[in-house]
Amino acid sequence: MIEGSDASAPGRGNIARRITRFLAGLERARRQPNRREAYHLRDALQRMEAQEYPESEVAVQRAERSEPLPGHVANLLTTNESVTVRQLRDELDRILNNP
Repeated sequence: MIEGSDASAPGRGNIARRITRFLAGLERARRQPNRREAYHLRDALQRMEAQEYPESEVAVQRAERSEPLPGHVANLLTTNESVTVRQLRDELDRILNNP
């Protein structure tokens, strides 16, 4: 975790912008996130909420690259649950409005 509000605020803003851009790209493509993208975006949002900004940024990069799921979660049923762009955007808005 990055200490101090001055250091963490820019990280949070950068991550929020990257997630917003990613979601906008999905909307332009008129598609929902695939399983890999959804997992990594949810991970990024959870880490952002926990103020783990470097880890959140890595998770966004993984979503952007549609990297494979970690082995320990690949076969879990929860990773098969679909998530929509709207749900991810709502979660991002909730996190940003509850600092």
